[in-house]
Amino acid sequence: MGKYKQVTETLTVEDGLDLSEIESLRDEMEEWVDNMGGTALENTNRYQMASDAKDTLDNVDEIRFEEIWEVMEDSESLTEEGLKALTYQVVIFRPKSRRQSTSRAYRLSNALSVIDGALGCLETFLEPYSEEEVGEVRKAISNISSQVQDLDSVDFPGMYG
Repeated sequence: MGKYKQVTETLTVEDGLDLSEIESLRDEMEEWVDNMGGTALENTNRYQMASDAKDTLDNVDEIRFEEIWEVMEDSESLTEEGLKALTYQVVIFRPKSRRQSTSRAYRLSNALSVIDGALGCLETFLEPYSEEEVGEVRKAISNISSQVQDLDSVDFPGMYG
């Protein structure tokens, strides 16, 4: 963590439920795999790590935040707009130097922390409600949270190793 500093950001749930950084990482790994395919690098550990990372990140397509709002349509006490506007704080890592870019591992960690924070904010907000009122919403959040946690197992190959 020597090259990074912790920064606390305040986000809305709507902003936090964003997969674009994870999709970008998946696209980078896909490009690596495509570029190494058919070359001598195809049989290296680096290729295998990039391929494994890409395969795991492909699961991002299965995450559907819309599921939360879809199951909530029957609720009389909750609104999609109200839940999306909830705010929460999350700690993320940024490079200490403006000239330094954020590593893929930290980019993924930040993205997962932001999403986890948004889901946690929703869970906390729903605590006072009965299971009958918001049971399906809680189940959707739990399913999505499990899918997001599966992405935490990604190991990215190093640039030079």
